[in-house]
Amino acid sequence: MAIEKLPQRIFDQIQDDAGRPLIKRLLIANRGEIACRVVATCRKLNITSIAVYTDPDTHSLHVQEADEAVRLGAIDGPEGNPHQNIQLLIQTALAHNADAIHPGYGYLSENAEFSRQVREAGIIFLGPSPNSMAILGDKRSAKQYLLKNAPKIPLIPGYNGTEQTVDRLLIEADRIGFPILIKASAGGGGKGMRIVRHREQLRDELNRAQSEAQRSFGSSDCILERYIQRSKHIEIQILGDNHGTIVSLMDRECSIQRRHQKIIEEAPSPWLKPALRQKMSETAVAIGKLLDYESAGTVEFIVDVETTEFFFLEVNTRIQVEHPITEETTGVDIVGLQIFVAGGGHLDDLGYWHDGMAPQVGHAIECRLCAEDPSRDFMPDLGFLRQWKTASEILPSAQTQDVRFETGIATGSQVSIYFDSLIAKIVVWAPTRRQAIEKMVKMLAYTVCIGIRSNQSFLQSCLLHPKFRDPEYSTSFIPDLLPTLIKNPYVDDLLATQGKLSFLPSILRRQASLPSVQNNRQSFRSLPRSFRNQKADLANAQADVVLVPAHPEKIFIVAWPSSRSPEKFHNVTILPLSKQDIQKSTEKVSSEDVKPSIQLALDYNQVSSHVRQLPRPGQTSSLSHEVSLSIRATSVFQQTPDSTWHLHELFVSVDTQRYTVFAVSAASSPGTDVGSHQKFFAHIPALGTYIEYNLCSLLTYGESLRKDTGESAVASQRSPKAPMPCKVLNVAKKDGETVKVGEIAVVVESMKMEMNILAAAEGIFRAKVAMGEAVEEGTVLFTIS
Repeated sequence: MAIEKLPQRIFDQIQDDAGRPLIKRLLIANRGEIACRVVATCRKLNITSIAVYTDPDTHSLHVQEADEAVRLGAIDGPEGNPHQNIQLLIQTALAHNADAIHPGYGYLSENAEFSRQVREAGIIFLGPSPNSMAILGDKRSAKQYLLKNAPKIPLIPGYNGTEQTVDRLLIEADRIGFPILIKASAGGGGKGMRIVRHREQLRDELNRAQSEAQRSFGSSDCILERYIQRSKHIEIQILGDNHGTIVSLMDRECSIQRRHQKIIEEAPSPWLKPALRQKMSETAVAIGKLLDYESAGTVEFIVDVETTEFFFLEVNTRIQVEHPITEETTGVDIVGLQIFVAGGGHLDDLGYWHDGMAPQVGHAIECRLCAEDPSRDFMPDLGFLRQWKTASEILPSAQTQDVRFETGIATGSQVSIYFDSLIAKIVVWAPTRRQAIEKMVKMLAYTVCIGIRSNQSFLQSCLLHPKFRDPEYSTSFIPDLLPTLIKNPYVDDLLATQGKLSFLPSILRRQASLPSVQNNRQSFRSLPRSFRNQKADLANAQADVVLVPAHPEKIFIVAWPSSRSPEKFHNVTILPLSKQDIQKSTEKVSSEDVKPSIQLALDYNQVSSHVRQLPRPGQTSSLSHEVSLSIRATSVFQQTPDSTWHLHELFVSVDTQRYTVFAVSAASSPGTDVGSHQKFFAHIPALGTYIEYNLCSLLTYGESLRKDTGESAVASQRSPKAPMPCKVLNVAKKDGETVKVGEIAVVVESMKMEMNILAAAEGIFRAKVAMGEAVEEGTVLFTIS
């Protein structure tokens, strides 16, 4: 029998004495995708949505989608981040006649004082009471409360005391036994969390955890817990009204994590047996009833895979990032239910629950697409999205049924230093888990996200790994399998595939420069790009140099026949080289005393020599490929007056293989060989991600050699630069102090992630930045002499 998805229900608000709903205007005290999500429910209920935004978000999607938008000013002004300014948000809500405030997640969403002041101002707060939030929103107070009032609820052995000295925490860690987990008491999301496996690591890791906790949540307090090696992270969604009713919206599994932050969630947990699921739901509801919990909340548990014991972890007194998978499997709109109960609605009147639990049908998976580089320890990435196009816009509607893309970005959006790395949440529902996995893989592969390094390929590697198919996977899934997961899941050698496809930017630029009706009066219109009238000179081959930024040591020479037709297959010769190949060929005459200009000439002549040795038309060679290009659609995106990007949908074939390609190319001057390289990006669903090229003519490649001449790796080692725009948290060394290789010299933060900048050479330290300073990418942080 076919499993049918539950239709999503939206519940009307209770009416006031005048016959109107209690909440007519709602201010969203948040940004990004969660603000867009709240706007969507407001539209369903005909509520006027009011967005707030800071200067970096002026053109963001939530500002465009809301009915009204209010500018809060600079994000880094003297009074701090406006999203965390309680008085400013309340004044804004009052000034714009908001009946209610939705806090979203993060920022002030779990701040009991915010909840209290909003209510005191006469505004409805879409969240729990200040008392519930004060007790349950802080990990320490939640555990102390449960120890006293519900001793039967299982807690992980640990330390929840208020004394925070290193000596006391060392004593407690010895009592608990290593490995232990340090956790920020006041927050979540992986911030202020560290695994400590050995006693001697505790002091340094505690300092980092406390520093991160203070910056993220305004409190440096931490708790300690025993670290369970093979564990599952399972949570129960609860919902309460202000009449004493608490219901369970069932379970979610969130065990696929990196840096203690969830990136893949699914509902229901494929591992939980029905009896254990019911017991955990009953425990979560019991915790809610202790405090007459109102609104949406999530009770999180750690489950020991070996023993099936579960332990209380924390309560998130807000809507969760991963709430959509619960909506997909239970058929309710959780934001709508928050509005319903805040307006005085009775959950019992809905007739939707069975023994206090929601129905649960089918399987849903959520993937968090984040701006980060898994191959560089998930370092965040910044910049502009050159193209954003969801799979729902590309694939037939039959394949994208029951798929949600929740995002706050669009083509041209900037991923900023000031916000977290989440680009989008992709949510799928299917009758079975196996079907949901396959659907999610396809959605990820066909989502075009060009211009920012992301975990797009990494997520597909996780989903396609055989151990993910085993429901017993644990929170150690990513750490245990990381070397495998960072590889492309579709090809064994991604660089080799990039090399084979390196003709893409070259053929696209050449085809774009063909004569057309518009330029039929142009002189020499029948001549191809890079025409040479000395055909006997082998150096006059029509050749481009294609660089792969991800592998700066690699170059590809792409040579074309002198005659070509865009409608037919034609042969191209692709010669892979490395800069080492070029340097080895010139090392007999090279020395430390050779002038840079001489070295430049030697290197360029070596490239020309390789071009001369390429197979001529008609000669067979393993370097030759039969290729074709068909352009389905082209559009232009004008990011700024000085930045234009061409967006292309292509069909490309190389030898016997055919690819669909979504390409982005920088505007270029087609009539010249002089100038900088042309940037080119190609999202290829068959690879599940995009690849990047820099296209040069032979002459512009020579120009790039001129720029590189004289640069030294030693110089970069002795003058480390900021890897991205960031804020300096700490300068760990003093000027004049000796620093050794591998020592922490500077600590920076970007996108809420703390990073250590290590010394790559030994010598005398000199700081070039100060603590608290905001610096741009490429800024020299310190020097070593």
